[in-house]
Amino acid sequence: MKEKLKHKIKTIPDSPGVYIFKNRSGDAIYVGKSSHLRSRINSYFTTPFEYKRASLLEEIDDIEVIPVASEGEALVLECSLIKKYQPRYNVDLKDGKTYPWLKITHDIFPAVMVVREKKKLEHQYFGPFTDVKGLKQVLRFIRKYYPVRTCRKKIVEGKTSKPCTFFFTKRCCGPCTGNVNPEEYKKIVEGIKAFFSGKYKHYCKQLKKQLNEAIKTWDFENAKLIAERIHLLERMEQRLPWRSEDELLLYRKENVLPALAEKLSLGKIPAVIEGYDISHLGASHATGSRVVFRGGVPSRADYRKFRIKTVDKVDDYSMLREVIRRRFTDPEMTEKPDLILVDGGKGQLNEVMKELENLKLDIPVVALAKREEIVYSSLSKKAIFFPKDTSELHLLQDIRNEAHRFARAYHLKLRTKEIS
Repeated sequence: MKEKLKHKIKTIPDSPGVYIFKNRSGDAIYVGKSSHLRSRINSYFTTPFEYKRASLLEEIDDIEVIPVASEGEALVLECSLIKKYQPRYNVDLKDGKTYPWLKITHDIFPAVMVVREKKKLEHQYFGPFTDVKGLKQVLRFIRKYYPVRTCRKKIVEGKTSKPCTFFFTKRCCGPCTGNVNPEEYKKIVEGIKAFFSGKYKHYCKQLKKQLNEAIKTWDFENAKLIAERIHLLERMEQRLPWRSEDELLLYRKENVLPALAEKLSLGKIPAVIEGYDISHLGASHATGSRVVFRGGVPSRADYRKFRIKTVDKVDDYSMLREVIRRRFTDPEMTEKPDLILVDGGKGQLNEVMKELENLKLDIPVVALAKREEIVYSSLSKKAIFFPKDTSELHLLQDIRNEAHRFARAYHLKLRTKEIS
């Protein structure tokens, strides 16, 4: 393997994303996706020799990687780039291999079904998904709560027909029987849409309550079934795209994370960035926040709020150190970010570095102060200046502002509770 490629692979995060192999002319010769970028790319050069792969490896002169937020995003971006570049080593997808979508038809009583292509734009589509089996499992599960039809019947309001088995097993509310009117049916379909739009976390909380009740009553058979459903729901976030195809193509064009890594001399593309801030009015109801950005976008399921417990005076530095200490000693938060950003200047940066040193953690840290918008880094003795209108600075500002918003919102909530 070329030394240039060895160095490049070391900078790649093990996160979901897309990779592009390029030849000496800079042309894309292969586009791939993976939920673990570095492991996947490294496997090309470390697995036993294969004749099919030999000619590809000989041509690779450079590797472009685009870390994204989920497996679903990686799939969408991979398909888009293959269509755009038509790399000659991507035989499978160029020959028409497709991935499953969830389709909601544009009818008075919409049907929900799994399809392989987006043919008619008047229908609504969610996906694509990484496997049809998993998608069908999810659809079977949520139809217990939202009994929509999955058939291809043409249903006209006012006309009835004989129902199928799904009506009697309560997997379909039976619009063909006249059992439900269009307004009621629309509410059921909206529940399906909400689920696949990422609002399924609400249902996950309900299931966790049911799980606790089943365990309390020693109903272990039901508890096992509920636990399986919870696991299925929690897998959804990794598989659903968070951004549209156009947004992902723009994100790839801006190349923000690799550019940020280069500007900050990180040595690794920061696929996962955590932002921290403190909010208080005096020492009253002091709070801290952790926000997480994956592949350049907020991962709100990973946000955490902290009520300051060990500092009873106005001391931002001590409060910040408490939040960092609690976050990295929490057994439920084991993931190590590629970069930490704090709202502030040199003082905040130094305090976080001290706390990480006490915890024997080696994680790059940057601080971004308001107004001046100067970046201070644990990897540089000098301040780092970004041009004002750059995607890299905008990303750091978004993380800083989101951490500030989240900490302040929790602080105001605590104060409002006290007043009421």
